[in-house]
Amino acid sequence: MKTLKFGNIRVAYTEKEDGNQRLKENREKVQKKLGIGEILISNQKHTNIVTTPENISIQSDGIYTNTKNLPVGVLTADCVPVVLYNQKEIAVIHAGWRGAVSGILESGIDHFEYEVEGAFIGPSIRNCCYEVQDDFIENLKKMNKFDEKFIFNKNEKKFFDLQYFIESVLKKYGIKNIYDISLCTKCDENLFSYRKGDFNERILTIGWIED
Repeated sequence: MKTLKFGNIRVAYTEKEDGNQRLKENREKVQKKLGIGEILISNQKHTNIVTTPENISIQSDGIYTNTKNLPVGVLTADCVPVVLYNQKEIAVIHAGWRGAVSGILESGIDHFEYEVEGAFIGPSIRNCCYEVQDDFIENLKKMNKFDEKFIFNKNEKKFFDLQYFIESVLKKYGIKNIYDISLCTKCDENLFSYRKGDFNERILTIGWIED
């Protein structure tokens, strides 16, 4: 498990040695290591909805809170975990391509009362491994989200740069402090990845506001 600090914002993400974070007992071990309370996990369904702890049971792919010492998190296996924050508010978001192109980041930003100061982009599949087919590109075009700059061509194959897409959205909202961990889940042997066969295992990314 790795931890980072951005002022009074704490962020952590798990690795293979921490076990499959779909399992409650493994999440409890993470809580104990970090010395935090129960981690709230969103009910993820590849939506573009960011919810709050009061509505945690609804289908959503992110949680916003301004409550101190309340850890919120998302589970991923290749999709992008994004943490938005200022020193009073935080949102942890599961941004797969569907959620990203349909507005999950914008939904998260809309919850903030104050300006979003920064963003953390966690371990996720990157353009070296995120191969896509023509139907994927057609879907982007139908949604008016296609731009050649997000497509990486290699050996006559096409690869999508989801992190670049996410950064472009964040910058559009004036978020300049973007910290990308730059780890590819498929390449890194310490991380679970759906595309390398970890179909049921998940990484946990958590964020919380310290006192």
